[in-house]
Amino acid sequence: MDGIHDVGGMDSFRHLPPDQPDDASPFHHEYEGVVQALYLAGLGSGAFELDRFRYELEGHEPEYYLETPYYERWLTAIESLFAEAGVVDSEELRERARALEAGEGEVTEETDPERLPELLDGVRDVYMSEREGGEPAFSEGDRVRVRKEHPSSHTRCPRYVRGCEGEVVAVRGTHVFPDANAHGEERAEPLYNVRFESSELWGEANTDGDGLHIELWEPYLSPP
Repeated sequence: MDGIHDVGGMDSFRHLPPDQPDDASPFHHEYEGVVQALYLAGLGSGAFELDRFRYELEGHEPEYYLETPYYERWLTAIESLFAEAGVVDSEELRERARALEAGEGEVTEETDPERLPELLDGVRDVYMSEREGGEPAFSEGDRVRVRKEHPSSHTRCPRYVRGCEGEVVAVRGTHVFPDANAHGEERAEPLYNVRFESSELWGEANTDGDGLHIELWEPYLSPP
């Protein structure tokens, strides 16, 4: 979908210097690590799929998406997906949050170390997306053009590359197609690494020889 999340290639964003927490932790606040753990638990338990999670994030209103911290957006998406899967009840969750904010009750902590191997295996399965599939339509060295389409749902095809021509430099095998997987359909499609000249993407003013490599599934591509 052509949402606010797809900002690759856009101008007018201010310079954002690298922001590293003082203790070299990947998180700025304690809650961010908790959200990351909830995300991994959701994936590992099968409560939601990776691409369904991405699609949920993409559905946020533009104002909310731009103004809300990264992990708060994640938490909103996880809450929605957990409610959809029946893991939590939305109203009970809101009541619990109101009570804690008012200083009533306490945060309880439960651990189940025996489930950890199962959850880790589930996460690995999600990220190991290669599957058996048909023969790829393109080979290394082939010229391809990205289809100029504007899907209303989830896609991993960046907007700025649509309509552009590039060269297949690697065939990655057959992998779960995210556009279908976001809606519960596991379908395998060939995946390619395609190189685009910078002049093809950004215009002739760019330096000759510069290029960009993008991983693209076969349904995004056509012969030039």
